[in-house]
Amino acid sequence: MKTFQERLKIHYLPLLIIVAIASVIFHHNWPNRDTLTFVADASGYISLILIVISLIIGPINLLFKRKNPISTYFRRDIGITGGILAVLHSVTGLFVHLRGNSWMYFLNKTEHGYSIRLDDFGKANYTGLVSCLIIILLLMTSNDFSLRKLDRVVWKNIQRFSYLAFILAIIHCLYYKIVQTNMTLVWYMYIPLLTVVILFQVAGIRMKLRSQAAI
Repeated sequence: MKTFQERLKIHYLPLLIIVAIASVIFHHNWPNRDTLTFVADASGYISLILIVISLIIGPINLLFKRKNPISTYFRRDIGITGGILAVLHSVTGLFVHLRGNSWMYFLNKTEHGYSIRLDDFGKANYTGLVSCLIIILLLMTSNDFSLRKLDRVVWKNIQRFSYLAFILAIIHCLYYKIVQTNMTLVWYMYIPLLTVVILFQVAGIRMKLRSQAAI
């Protein structure tokens, strides 16, 4: 069992370096974005990629016939890093487009009060909000204490909500690009990432079914 200090050195430090390098690259390509917008955008893109990596580690282990335990520190730490960045993205994002009026992300002001915002911008924010809440739940249970206290099946089922969080995050990104009328990243980033996750999951499920049938 790795100590937290060991995980800091062999997992989190390399992840921090990768995040820093990616941030420098983004900053070079976005020279005119203010600090708040830069943090929101960079944390969102990096978190999405890290979450994808955490989701395909299990299927990769199955495909290469490696041990695939219920939890590994490597996969967990990648997911935790991606999750923290996703929450950072959600919080800072609330102050990018409508600074000082964050409630307008979710509500429309009407003559009779307020109504739920159901246009594309509102759908983007609600899907992002639900995804963020799920990720917070996952972060709260991504530790040895929760793994010991919860039934292993219950713990694993809670962690499987990461797939729902990822799908909602993709939908969130899709609606934002529709609002911005810029679909470039949809075709070159979001759909490819979704396709990768689906393909690896399908392959992993097939491998698992084959191994069970062989028993």
